[in-house]
Amino acid sequence: MELVVQNNVSLAPYTTLGVGGPADYFVVVHTVKELEAALQFAKQTAVPPLVLGGGSNVVLSDAGYRGLVIINHITGRQYKEAGGDVLFSCGAGEVLDDAIADTVARTYWGLENLSAIPGSVGATPIQNVGAYGVEVADVVQSVSAIHQETLEVKTFTPAECVFGYRDSYFKTLAGQKWVITSVDFLLHTVARPKLAYADLQHLDHAEITQAKIREAVIAVRAGKFPDWHTIGTVGSFFKNPVITKEAFQLLQSKYPNLPGHETPAGVKVPLGWVLDKVCGLKGHTDGAVGLFEQQALVLVAKPGATAAQIIAFAHAVIEKVKIETNLSVEREATVYDEVGRSAS
Repeated sequence: MELVVQNNVSLAPYTTLGVGGPADYFVVVHTVKELEAALQFAKQTAVPPLVLGGGSNVVLSDAGYRGLVIINHITGRQYKEAGGDVLFSCGAGEVLDDAIADTVARTYWGLENLSAIPGSVGATPIQNVGAYGVEVADVVQSVSAIHQETLEVKTFTPAECVFGYRDSYFKTLAGQKWVITSVDFLLHTVARPKLAYADLQHLDHAEITQAKIREAVIAVRAGKFPDWHTIGTVGSFFKNPVITKEAFQLLQSKYPNLPGHETPAGVKVPLGWVLDKVCGLKGHTDGAVGLFEQQALVLVAKPGATAAQIIAFAHAVIEKVKIETNLSVEREATVYDEVGRSAS
């Protein structure tokens, strides 16, 4: 199949926030060979490539993109059972929630807590996507990728992915040169429920199934997150700050009800609580951009919102938190300018 490259295609329909100007060049790929051809096109025309999956964790410039935008729709699901383990190989362009629904239908354990998260499978190791007590780092067996410039094909081990909190090697300057083509997850046939998260502790451990966990997670998310099919959002727009135990105790002395969760890296502070209880920003809006009325960690964009408005609003929120609590907040979403540089 001949590669079909289009010109001046608006990127807004390809992001869950619904913002983004036109790309100079645009192509949708469905196979690794098509991806290789697209990367070759970028080299031959001397334009920078930018690869998108579901567009669920990015803010693209209103000016568009001065290069080739590649929409990764590489699909395919394969399962291999060995004892009580299951190796689930999944194309990077698969819709994450569809893939999870498939694993649950097959009664495999491992991904059910990540139900109803927007985006594609290929984005999960980049962001080390996590929710309700599970991170992708817990279940990734390997990540296959192709280098944008050399077209080298490599399989990354979990250690080589260098997973962190909403972070990985693929977010570094060197890691951004790799385009993920598939992800292998290690799942299980025997029950391994993860129910430590408060919103899941009501479930009956004796009668727990993957389907019941998935149903509960979907219900919880429906109450906290807007439907990305109908309103512009990337889910959680900001990262929960992780601070030292001493810093947390000092902050808690000022705000006695401040919750915190101890991690190996320090105490994770629920930013949604801070935005609501300390800053009074839950539901706050400025024009077409605001924080969701049910969960302050979630930024929402109404029709007509621009990337510039979203970035300015997010900056104002970060500054407000800094003034009130001295907490340094980072965006979870990645912001790109018109040449693909990740903006600070």
